[in-house]
Amino acid sequence: MLMGFSTGPPIKRTGATVDGGVNCAACHRTFAPANSDPTGSVRITADNYTPGVKQTIKVTVTHPAAARWGFQLTARTVSDESKPAGTFAANDVVKVMCDNGSNLGVAAPCDAAQLQFAEHLSAPRGNAGDGFTFTVDWTPPATDLGDVIFYAAGNAADGGGTSANDRIYTTSRRISPPCTLSAKPSIKGMANGASFLPAWNVGSMVTLFGGNFGPVGKTRTATSADYVSQRFPQSLACVAVTVNGLNAPITYVQPDQINFQAPALSGVGSASVVVIANPGAPNELRSDPIMVTGQQAYAPAFFTFNGKSVAATSADGASYIVAAAIVPKGVPAKPGDIVVVYASGLGATNPAVGPGEIATAVTPVTGAVSVSVGGISVPPADITYAGLSPQSISGLYQINVKLPALVADGDASISVSVGGVQSATGTTIPIKK
Repeated sequence: MLMGFSTGPPIKRTGATVDGGVNCAACHRTFAPANSDPTGSVRITADNYTPGVKQTIKVTVTHPAAARWGFQLTARTVSDESKPAGTFAANDVVKVMCDNGSNLGVAAPCDAAQLQFAEHLSAPRGNAGDGFTFTVDWTPPATDLGDVIFYAAGNAADGGGTSANDRIYTTSRRISPPCTLSAKPSIKGMANGASFLPAWNVGSMVTLFGGNFGPVGKTRTATSADYVSQRFPQSLACVAVTVNGLNAPITYVQPDQINFQAPALSGVGSASVVVIANPGAPNELRSDPIMVTGQQAYAPAFFTFNGKSVAATSADGASYIVAAAIVPKGVPAKPGDIVVVYASGLGATNPAVGPGEIATAVTPVTGAVSVSVGGISVPPADITYAGLSPQSISGLYQINVKLPALVADGDASISVSVGGVQSATGTTIPIKK
């Protein structure tokens, strides 16, 4: 392709899997694949919707060296992403194209069943590094069709008029209709999200047990489409959690369980926890608060596959280190192998990454970490990394450790200690020479 699409790309280039996963990097290939240059981004700003009530969607494209900007945006129903959700309106910067089966589509108005794509009319220019925000009026469906997901691709172009030297980014954003939970939530208890024991600390993953957290049979896991300002949401599936009045980042909701990350509390000891249904709405319902204990400076705990076998992978991430009877295609580790084990509660890091934030790079813990495998203490030099797991929520840590050469075959015990606090006994890792 000799020329860039300064007046808009072909349709179905947002990266949506249902459209084949294609994005603008198919043509703008210099820095492919999409999102390969972390100094830029594309971001969708959209609020939860009221059926039939128009709102303005924002798509912001940034890169410090770009001078011209492009985008494409589509809206789909989460229940069936092959179907459109609502309608876009064109303006002096944005045009709307309809999917008529051709490569470029046809200009709006679109038939009700046609997919719609809002995209740049003529790629605007700007000062390098300023970025650009496209605004698009979107009218959601007139009736409640459940959650809606937006997909967007952004082009941070060099302004040269060709498809070369441009950086492509993709993202998504999921929004919901008004919350209508009708039963008051109740909390039965709280535990460490890895060990399911009482001990927890600021930033650790935590699990709440109770009832009326959502409709029977419905579950919801947070994905990147739920992120707000590149952070995990503080409300998910019409539910929020506060700890000592601070909102907690939520990762999972089912009717009797909520997984979240402990917010940035001060001190240790006990804390008051509340679950809020329909947060911020006139029909908000709050659980009775419960006082939970177990908050401490460190709360090291391994995530496990089955409550016992530690969650671990090979150093290259290609294999799960677990018995195949527990996880199909799982394999044991060999003495001397480097494995990656996953944990929670290892404490502060340098640089600091707040609760709910995404660790984007190597971020080691500040406390002294030690590991024992099969009763053998691992030399500090064989713990090659202990810190946040990159591209994950800041409550997920990983430890890259070289297994002792003399560890025996079988299910070897494994424990971690940080700041003088040791993880619970009973976790194992399979070993076979």
